[in-house]
Amino acid sequence: MNHRPSFIEKDEDNLIEQQTYANIYDANADRFLRPVEPIEEKRLLERRDGVFEVQVLGAKDNLKVLVDDKLVYSAVGEASDGVHALALSGDGEVMLRRDFRTGQPAETELLGQTLTNLQPGALVVLVMMFTAGDFLRSTERMLLQHLGMRGDTVGGALKLGADLAQGIGSSPYLIDNAQLRQRARAEYAKRSKKPYEALVLTPDGREVKKKLQNGENLFLGYTGYVDTDDPSILISVVPENWPPQNAEEQFAARVYLETAVVFKSYKNQQSSIDVSVLIPKGRGTGCAWHRDPRRQKQAQFCRRYEGYGTLCRCKDPLDPQRLRRSSKNFIPMSEIIPIAMLTATRCHFFYRQLISLLLATGAAQTDILVLIDGHQEETAQLAAIFGLPVIEHRHEGDAGTSTPLNAHFRFSLFTAFSTFRNASKVIILEDDLIVSPDFISYFHQTAWLLDADATLYVVNSFSLNSCPTVAADATRVRRSQMFPQFGWMVTREYAQEILHFWVDNSDTSWDWDWRLHHPRLRRGRHALVPEVSRSFHSGSSGAHINGWSQALIFSNMIYNHDPDVKLKNLHLLQANVYADYFSSELRRAKVLSMANGFNPCLVETIPEELRPGPVIIHLEANSYNDLNSSLVLLAKCLHTYPDHAFDNYEGVVQYTITDITPHTTLYAVACPISPYCGIIKNATMTPHRPGAMEQVSRYDGAWRLARWYSNTREVRYSNHSAPYYGLA
Repeated sequence: MNHRPSFIEKDEDNLIEQQTYANIYDANADRFLRPVEPIEEKRLLERRDGVFEVQVLGAKDNLKVLVDDKLVYSAVGEASDGVHALALSGDGEVMLRRDFRTGQPAETELLGQTLTNLQPGALVVLVMMFTAGDFLRSTERMLLQHLGMRGDTVGGALKLGADLAQGIGSSPYLIDNAQLRQRARAEYAKRSKKPYEALVLTPDGREVKKKLQNGENLFLGYTGYVDTDDPSILISVVPENWPPQNAEEQFAARVYLETAVVFKSYKNQQSSIDVSVLIPKGRGTGCAWHRDPRRQKQAQFCRRYEGYGTLCRCKDPLDPQRLRRSSKNFIPMSEIIPIAMLTATRCHFFYRQLISLLLATGAAQTDILVLIDGHQEETAQLAAIFGLPVIEHRHEGDAGTSTPLNAHFRFSLFTAFSTFRNASKVIILEDDLIVSPDFISYFHQTAWLLDADATLYVVNSFSLNSCPTVAADATRVRRSQMFPQFGWMVTREYAQEILHFWVDNSDTSWDWDWRLHHPRLRRGRHALVPEVSRSFHSGSSGAHINGWSQALIFSNMIYNHDPDVKLKNLHLLQANVYADYFSSELRRAKVLSMANGFNPCLVETIPEELRPGPVIIHLEANSYNDLNSSLVLLAKCLHTYPDHAFDNYEGVVQYTITDITPHTTLYAVACPISPYCGIIKNATMTPHRPGAMEQVSRYDGAWRLARWYSNTREVRYSNHSAPYYGLA
């Protein structure tokens, strides 16, 4: 009998290997072609009340997770990339669903925070899809290992793929290229013949370890290509002593299943996984404090939701009411300035921010209002635990457009002033921020300036130039042409003026902040901006920020950690005084010139006799968002914000150069658009030479990526006395 030979077809996208069966009985490897065994099925049904089934289906760009045949999680297309985390209760109820695009660097940190804040005893389902391991840091790999991931299966895939991409190996959770080659040779020699073990539940209810032979599908077959573009799965129970506090701790995670298809016979081959495991019901008995009548809301929340760390742990859990009422950090207040916390679907971000806010001095004296875009039961319950009022906004606009954010900010600004009718100012706070311990104090120290000076329209807590290379003085505040951003305060009068001119929902070409910055609406008014920010952007899935920009730009910024900062020279910030002060500063500044040896990418070329400044340089710029201007080139040389130069005062950007001693004040004047271009006689405008922007951009990008990589080697452990794991 002649059998049809194996053949290989080539389509436009991939090489797809298709093999016919030499014998029809070979198809028995497909479990869907096997008949039901009546006796085993009967035993299984008898045991069904005591177990639940978790099934994971992963293929190409399609992921599904089912519990007892009910779809509880799915991701299709690009949304299926990265790591997907689910946490299940003892009865199989889903308590957490998160996805992390770990092919983008900053997403790995969010994965680590989520894993750290899981509760002991939770069943965690981790599915690693395409690009999952490319940027995993030592900390995340440590957490995965302690959750039961072994180095010869899924952990091995992530290590091999990521280290091949990164070329680093100075951590026990990373391997270097030599180890990579050694392991590859070893895998090649074994030719994937070792069996694979999984913990399975037999029909009669016993848990046994079962050896699965590789067979035709090659669970761990290596024939030359190393990648992380294949599904892998870990299902385990979080250990009792979670989260890890030091390197000496031992962990014994109960692993129900770990499987991976990590090596391929040719590079473009796609792999898929279909696994199912039965989990005994009824793990865990709850915490003793769950019976405390005073904490019933908190207990109910913690039985339903996961990922809240200290709020839900059994030993010494966070007491929301005690934290909310803490009066040990009172500050002087001449008026009440409420805070409106804006949030939508990211409840874990909201919780992280709320803890940082309640730890700030003055929090117990401050009214806080939570404004949710759409119905979010999890967020509403969490706010209720802390005794915070919640107002829900009917969601407007289509996902992926600017309308939802525009509409929610408008609603929140109106609602905050409508709710607090006696307040003359409010603070607006987005949910993907961590705030400084003096966040509230900062606004109360600057509030009087909004009343005293009509040429100011907003006080920002955030500065785009709050970077370690160009910012150091937390006592200093500046006037700037910036728009409201990342934690800001405005007056009732300004809100009444601007709400009428807000972006209409039908106009998706505008973002609310850029609209407020339009010259017709700003009308020459300035913002107050700190040299060192009082808020830190720590999200990577915002409207305009992804895991790359977060890691390379925003994660490189600094924010204040001192709760007792007293701002200095606030009287100088009033319009007439500031203009005179600023002009005198520029007049006494010493001129820097590239013709005389100054190199903006080498700040040590600032002559020692000119330090601590001020020094001044004239640079070519025809607009503040001109990405080819010398102003942007300087920003990239100094590793500060590179995408525009709107954080300026009348065309002058001020930097505090910190990489030289002493720190030196540098004024960069954008000419010809700045009115200060002619303030210094005989000063020449410095254009950049052809090709310089491309060269400096590569230099800046390499510096930022190297700085991010330098943080990947250190393993960070949790402090069990902290109110939130991973806030620092």
